Amino acid sequence: MIDVPPLLSVAPFSFAVALLLTPVVRALARATGYLDHPDARKPHPEPTPLLGGLAVFGALLFGPILAAVLAGQPIEIPPAGVLIGAALSLVLGLVDDRHPMRPFGKLLGQIAAALFLVALGAAPRFVVEQPLLAAAAVLGAVALLNAVNFLDAMDGIVSAVAPVTALGFVALSVCHGADINLTLAWGVVGGAAGFLVYNAPPARIFLGDAGSHVLGFVLASLALQALDSAFTWPHVAAMAALLAYPLFDVVFVIVTRVSSGRPIHVGGVDHSTHRLGRIRGRWGTLAVITAMTSVGAALGVWLWGVDSDVLAAAAVACLGLGYAIFGVWLGRRGPTSGFDT
Repeated sequence: MIDVPPLLSVAPFSFAVALLLTPVVRALARATGYLDHPDARKPHPEPTPLLGGLAVFGALLFGPILAAVLAGQPIEIPPAGVLIGAALSLVLGLVDDRHPMRPFGKLLGQIAAALFLVALGAAPRFVVEQPLLAAAAVLGAVALLNAVNFLDAMDGIVSAVAPVTALGFVALSVCHGADINLTLAWGVVGGAAGFLVYNAPPARIFLGDAGSHVLGFVLASLALQALDSAFTWPHVAAMAALLAYPLFDVVFVIVTRVSSGRPIHVGGVDHSTHRLGRIRGRWGTLAVITAMTSVGAALGVWLWGVDSDVLAAAAVACLGLGYAIFGVWLGRRGPTSGFDT
């Protein structure tokens, strides 16, 4: 029988904080002009408040504190690198939401956040001790942060993908003893789900780069923490399965933009979400991507307990083949500037 940790109570408290804080942040965004205006690649009908990242960050910060005070639950304080890097990611996103940064400047900020993550307690010990592996961990964290940011191209997608993925990390801890910070994982589950209430189609507020940066950074930290407890091919394969959809979307965007001669860093309506939205609409797209993320999370949890490298490789190959077929099918659907609700 699975013993669910008492830290489960962190999730409803983080959910409540996000639920209460989001309307406040939404009003603040309107008052300060933090609005996302519609254009050819943003089909929402009217200016929509940003600053959702503040609500999610607040839920991650204050949800566990409320759980400790009101429910008497213990708190596992995240490593200093996670806290500092998440705060830096938030600030970087807030600046970019208001005054779009040059890609190189934004990349330097993301690398700085990832350096804090790797250097101050979130990366596997053997990685920190080897410069090449430490550099790979930094680049991996930056890549995942940007993958989540890329995925935030439609109402509700990231705020649905993040809690499902975080639940996968919780399951790794509960079922297999993976060494992750459960307070942080449950905080993502509750905080992102609470924000989803307002971010589901039609979104009344967006995460903005601030929110997608924070969630991407925290998921990267959970992945590094999990690999600290076990670093074998099945465990790496498990991480790939857990994070499959964000990684697929960024690869899909890069391939389609390079093949069409467009710069990778210039936004457009060629994300997998846009193309799927043309077929299924916003709610259908949210349902499909959430389902695919759930399958990847379940596969990742199963892979963590697999002893055979061959079996793990075969499972990941099947998953990759499925995504490749899905990508080819989507690639034949031309970009669109709008879709059904």
